Amino acid sequence: MRILFSGTPAYGHLLPLLPLERAARKEGHETAVLTHGSMADVVAPAKVLPAGASLEEIMLEVHRRTGANAATDMSAATVGEFFGGARVDLGIDEALAAARQFRPDLVVSDYVDYLGPAVAAALGVPWASHAVGIAVEASQREAMQAFAAERMRKRGITPTDPVATVDPWPACLQQDDWTAAPDRIALRPAAHEAETETGSWSRPEFPGREHLPRVLVTLGTIVDDADTLAAIVDSLGAHDVNTIVAVNPAADTDSLSVDTSRVHLAGFVPMSRLLDGVDVVVSSGGAGTVLAALSSGTPMVILPLGLDKPVNAERTANIGAAVVATEPRAVGEAVSRVLADPTYAKAATTASQLIAEMHTAEDVLGMLLARFAPAGR
Repeated sequence: MRILFSGTPAYGHLLPLLPLERAARKEGHETAVLTHGSMADVVAPAKVLPAGASLEEIMLEVHRRTGANAATDMSAATVGEFFGGARVDLGIDEALAAARQFRPDLVVSDYVDYLGPAVAAALGVPWASHAVGIAVEASQREAMQAFAAERMRKRGITPTDPVATVDPWPACLQQDDWTAAPDRIALRPAAHEAETETGSWSRPEFPGREHLPRVLVTLGTIVDDADTLAAIVDSLGAHDVNTIVAVNPAADTDSLSVDTSRVHLAGFVPMSRLLDGVDVVVSSGGAGTVLAALSSGTPMVILPLGLDKPVNAERTANIGAAVVATEPRAVGEAVSRVLADPTYAKAATTASQLIAEMHTAEDVLGMLLARFAPAGR
């Protein structure tokens, strides 16, 4: 059968879809990813159906319409305009045309993507929502749905409900008042791993310092703040650790001046490889990094930098697997605290065990097809 995956054009929204897409492709199903064409290398070798605007273009359009900065403003009005308004306006016609040509039997959509649900409703096929982080607040969800529904109805499309909610976020990290949706299918999150070799990478050596703990520093794929990164690295310099810095994919790895005997700079490397041998992860609290670190049983220091990151940081600290830093120069002391107190590593290991009990991508694919595949296809 043909399965269309649809996602917001950002690493953190597309990478969580890939385990399920790969499972489907390996079982012989025809798959494609509906997103902006610039993300083709991110989802490769999956086929891309290019549609809509880039992340930067959507942000500019939201600012033009509302004056808000969608990178920092998490109000319901701005979130609704970004995901349900501007993004749909800039992509729905292209998405519909591409999907009609692909003719999917099932659509799996990033949970804040509304091009996928629009396509599914227009073509009369079932769709499943695929979460990428902690459940969004009710006011934000309602705003996104209202903005998107208005766009769909203008084109004669009646919105439909998802037939399942695929959720890679473990229950132990959800908000205290969270209840699982009746149609929830728990998908085991996994650190991103390239399906094909994308470049040379080997675990860095630190001659004469091999006995010291390793710290991975990453601000994710959205935040590109050289000053913050430099302050974090500087704060770690006062402590006996070896540091691996995963620089933003859009950044220049030569922009930081570091002591190469104790700091190794890397560009975009799959997280599964970066985590090898790491004792603590320092991050801005992005969902993908948090889930990858916990899946491997690695404790964290989180310096939350906007959007959903403060919530992710609070929930991870709540289970005892992270320390939350309030400013970059406090990171070094926080890392020392995590290394000195084994309870953080123990909590991260407990979380990894709970994550291991969640369904594999192959299991989830089987559940979806068994429940929702059209008869005779």
